This record gives sequence, structure tokens and C-alpha cells, in this order.
Amino acid sequence: MLQQLSIKNFAIVDSVTMEFGPGFNVLTGETGAGKSLIVDALYFLLGDRITADMLRAGEERAVAEALFQVPPKGSAVKKLAEWGINAVKGEILVKREFTRSTGKTRSFVNGEMATASMIAELGDWLVDIHGQHEHQAIFNVGRHRQLIDAFGRLEKPLEKTSEAYQVLSQLLTEQTRLGGDSREIARRTDLLQFQIQEIEASGLETLNEEELLNKFQTMKHGEKITKQVLEAQRLLDAEGDGGVTGLFGPVVSRLQDAAKLDVELEKLVDVAKGLQENLNQLSYDIAGKLESYSFSDAEYQELSDKIDLLNNLKKKYGDSAGEILKYLERIREELKNLLGREGRLKALGEEIERAAESYGEAGSQLSAKRFQSGKELAKQVQDALKDLGLTHAQMGVQVTPQEDETSPVAEKGKRLALSPHGWDRVEFSFSANPGEPLRPLAKVASGGEASRVMLALKACLAESDEVPTLIFDEIDTGVGARTASAVATLLTHLSKTKQLLCISHLAPIAGLGEHHYQVSKAIEKGKTSISVNRLTEAGRIDELAKMLGGEPVSETSRSHARELYARMRPSR
Repeated sequence: MLQQLSIKNFAIVDSVTMEFGPGFNVLTGETGAGKSLIVDALYFLLGDRITADMLRAGEERAVAEALFQVPPKGSAVKKLAEWGINAVKGEILVKREFTRSTGKTRSFVNGEMATASMIAELGDWLVDIHGQHEHQAIFNVGRHRQLIDAFGRLEKPLEKTSEAYQVLSQLLTEQTRLGGDSREIARRTDLLQFQIQEIEASGLETLNEEELLNKFQTMKHGEKITKQVLEAQRLLDAEGDGGVTGLFGPVVSRLQDAAKLDVELEKLVDVAKGLQENLNQLSYDIAGKLESYSFSDAEYQELSDKIDLLNNLKKKYGDSAGEILKYLERIREELKNLLGREGRLKALGEEIERAAESYGEAGSQLSAKRFQSGKELAKQVQDALKDLGLTHAQMGVQVTPQEDETSPVAEKGKRLALSPHGWDRVEFSFSANPGEPLRPLAKVASGGEASRVMLALKACLAESDEVPTLIFDEIDTGVGARTASAVATLLTHLSKTKQLLCISHLAPIAGLGEHHYQVSKAIEKGKTSISVNRLTEAGRIDELAKMLGGEPVSETSRSHARELYARMRPSR
């Protein structure tokens, strides 16, 4: 519950601190006294934006701070734990401040910095604020399903549906990733198979491109090369004294003869013999090389065809044999994946069919229970509305399956939408007058009617709604004296399980409050400020008298106030 609220420099609020009790808390005061500013400050505290014009004149910083006490194992504490923020014994201190010069807001939870979105999310578990207009949850159709599910305690069927959805969603995501146009996949498969076969048939994987090109160059110029090599052989081995090898023999003999006379020449003899051996080896190698230049026209054509094939492959797949082989490796892997994908897609189809069946069963059970919960809640709210003065009001809950043509889940010829919470769209419908058909609540309910519908809903949902504190900003607007007692009774019933903060201008409602606060406005030194005082029994009687008869307070009004206050006490 909300234990303490402090507001500083907010609009005409100078500095106010309020301590609230459990159960029914009532705030009263004259029109314009600043009661709604307290609610506005709470909106700011729980995530709403403000602008510099909401600061008290002449001040630099507005601050709102609230201390909440919640169950130590409740959703609010769990949410904080997800953010790494501790809430010892369920105490949560929320603080927000706005600085005029920077136009920026800072937020803190238990001393830790927090974002506005974190504050807003946390606030959903702490306080439910209800005004007459845009802040009413019942005008938010997106909340209707949540209210029905909470009323019906549908946590288990919701969990089952969510689990089935997660399985189906993951399978569909994989199918999308692997899928595509089946004809395009077939065309791509055929193309890859052709390309792989073409490259493999070329024998490129066993060829050395450099050797191939060198050999082709040799064949291409074979005649010229042979002529030059033959001339070299002739010069080396010409018969008689014309060849180099023939001429070099006498050189060795002369040096050997001279070495007999000069021992130091033996070294030169060895060099000469080495040169002679090298010349003989060179002659032998040239002869062998000449034999390699002997090839047929068929061999030349075969090699030429290989070169042409390689050049053709280069035009398609890469600038070199190495690049072509890298491309071959890539398309082999792609083909493997494509062929494997066909098998996986087939298996996925069967898995999706089973998962869709599971989701369909869980969703159908959830829808059936949701329909029954909606029917029961509508009946209870309709009964409560009669007590609240809407004698002829009718309440309904429309549970409509949403369709999606791409969904694999079908029921009664309809393709049903997929979501973690099923396929239903839930919306409250309402009729205030006899003979009028039920229509969407948000479109037909007036402010006063919507306030009472919301109050009736809250009373019916009191046990299933985890939010501990409800704030009603003039819930009794448009309510007459007769209906006021019924509203007061319902609020009293609601305060048995919730903490209520109710801003009221009706004495029958204010009289039932367990804790009564008076909001007043004063002007001091040319500045307006407000104050909030917790009233004693005597103060409450005076305040009720003002609400009953205005000011100055007459003895008759005070007498009626005493009677009203006394009459309210036994009911508690």
C-alpha cells in the first residue's frame, strides 16, 4: 500500500507530506483547493511527463516521492529483482524530480537510478489511478482481456497456451528462414548441380594451371624451340674439332701434362675435369630434352582444348583456377544445404502440424473459460450497477476470435491468429437504457457511467487484482444523494481487500472513510499554497457539515453531520 507521499514545488504545492493508512482514505476540500494536484503529482511520480509550467513559480526543481509497502514475494518485488534492485521486506521508495533549467527528469527506485519506462511498468503493480476520462482502464480495450483473465483466474490455461505458442512460433520462424518459393529453390538446385558437374568434369581439381599453361606455351612454339636446341647440341657435340666437348678434351690433356712438372696445376686439372663432366652431362640432358619436344597433333589439340575449357570456366566462375575451385567449394555447401533443407522443411511441416494442433487445443480451452469468465463478470457487474443507480444498465463481454489467413491453426473454417494469450479479442459492451442494444463501452458510456462501471468492476475484481492501492479522483461526480450511499457501500466493501484513496465531494462517501484528509488552499505573502491535514473526529464532523450545507456551518448542518457520522460507524 501507499504509506507516505511527499510533494514539493509542484504547481501551487509548496511542500506537503501525507501519511496514509490501510483501507478507506478520503480526501476532501473546496473546489479548486488542489485535491486533484495530488493525483497529478502521483501520475508524474509513476511515469507521466511534466513541463516547466507545472513547477511552482520561482522554483528550480519539483520533486515527488512515495513509500510503498508491498508483499515481499509479490510481482512488484519480482520486477525490481529482474532489474537488480532490492526491496527489503517489500519496501519500495520511488522518487522523481524535474529540473526547470535542463527540462529533464530523473527517477529513482530504492536509491537506484531508473528510466521513466521502468517507473511506469513498476507503477502498474503499485497503484491503479482512476479519473473520469482518459485515465480509466476500462476505456482501454487492450486491458479488457487482462481483466477477464484475472477475474477467471486463468493463469494455468494462459500458461499452457503461451507455451504452445512459443513452440509453434519457433517452428514457423525456422520454416520462414528455410523456406521461400519452392520453384525458385528447385531452379537454384538444378543450376548448382549443373555448375558442380561442369567444373568437376573439367578435371580442374587435379590440374596445375601454371604447368598447363607452360606446357601449352612449349607445344605452341615447339618447332622454334627444337631448332634452337638442335643448334646448341651441334655446337656442343660437332664431330671433329668443331664441338665444344671435342675441343675441351685437349685442354684437359695439356693441363695434365703440365701438372707432371708443376704440382700446383693439379687443382686446375680437377676444375677442367669437372667442366668436362658438366659438358658431357649438358650434352646428355639436351638430347633427352629434344625427345620431349616430340608430340602429335592430337596431343596438341587435347591440351589446347583444356586451355579453352579453363578460359571458359574463368568467364563464369572466377579469374583463376584457384578462384574457380573456391567457388566450387561454396556451391557444393549451398547444394548440400538446399538438399538438406528440403528434408528439414518436410519434417518441419509435420512438426508444425502437431504444434498447431496443441496450440489449437490450448487456445480453445482458454477461449471457452474466457467466455464463461466474461459472462460471469458481466452478470456481477450488472448487479452491482443496479445498486449504483444504473437500474436498467446491461453489461456484456464480447469474446471474438481474431483471424489470420496465414495461420496454420484452423477451427470451424477460420484461420485463427497466433499470440501468447490466444486468439481472442475481448471487449466490454454496455447499454444504459432499456431497449438500447449493447455497444462497445468506450463508445457509449458517459463519464459518470464509466466511473460507476469501473467501480463495479473493481469491486468484482478485488480478490483477483494484485494492485494493492486504488485511487479514485472524484468517482462520485454525477452521482446523486441516493446513489451516493450505494457508491459508499461498494467502496467500503472494496476497502476490505484494497487500500483506497478517494477524492470526494459527497458527505455519505466521505463519512465512511477510515482516514479523512482535508485539502485546503491559502495565500501567504502573495503566494498560494496548499496544505493537507488529517482530521480528528471533531474536524471530520465540521468538514461533513460543510459538505452538507456549505459555509458558514449552521447548527442544523452540524447536527446532520453528527447523525451521518454516527450512522456510518456501526457499518464499519
